[in-house]
Amino acid sequence: MAIVLIRFDGGVVPVVRGAIPADPDTPISNPVRTGFKTNRPFMVEEDQYCFGLETSLPHTPLWQIVQAVEGVLAEITFRMKR
Repeated sequence: MAIVLIRFDGGVVPVVRGAIPADPDTPISNPVRTGFKTNRPFMVEEDQYCFGLETSLPHTPLWQIVQAVEGVLAEITFRMKR
């Protein structure tokens, strides 16, 4: 199992995953709820994931790709748009 930590300076919000969008300005279409939340580490199978946030708060980027590797903490950060 691999550990992922998705940080968000806007608080604790649900994490979603899905197919990689065509460009950075396009959100994930048909996002799938993961059951995980931001700012709390969670475990996943080794794989590549495209994660986004389920929130109406304006944030950047809209999505990020993570390569989850066993024994390595994968961290990504989303930021509020100010």
